[in-house]
Amino acid sequence: MIKTLNPKSTITFLDMAWEGLTRGRVYIRVSKDTTEARQFVGLCTGQPGSSFLNTRLNRVWDKGGKEECVYGGNYNSNDNSVYGPYTSLERVSFKSHSEKSGEFCISTDRYCAFGDVIGQVESGLKVLKAAVQLNDITQVTVVDCGVVVPL
Repeated sequence: MIKTLNPKSTITFLDMAWEGLTRGRVYIRVSKDTTEARQFVGLCTGQPGSSFLNTRLNRVWDKGGKEECVYGGNYNSNDNSVYGPYTSLERVSFKSHSEKSGEFCISTDRYCAFGDVIGQVESGLKVLKAAVQLNDITQVTVVDCGVVVPL
């Protein structure tokens, strides 16, 4: 299925939940055709075997500041591992640490980038901003993820 998608305009989604309720969907337009972008799309669909499904957000960088961004999706350890702050405009970044580990970063403001910026939030940023207000970001889980298939 991934091979049939246009790698420069694929729209992915992450459904976020906390406190037992799905709070909303974040739509991300992947705008690059890079190894990292293809891996991100694959982890949204679960095609490589691993997936962002049931992973958590694990950290907020610069909470309330101009570089605020959330980190999550470590599908291997799903712990609080993070790999340093970087900065971009409501963009989505993905960094692969190996074939068995990776993490996304989504900016809630104008400045955050992490690793290779692979796309931009199309809608659902309000869901992430609500998640950032929680006392414990690690209670936020990706309860569904995938790609939007154009008809």
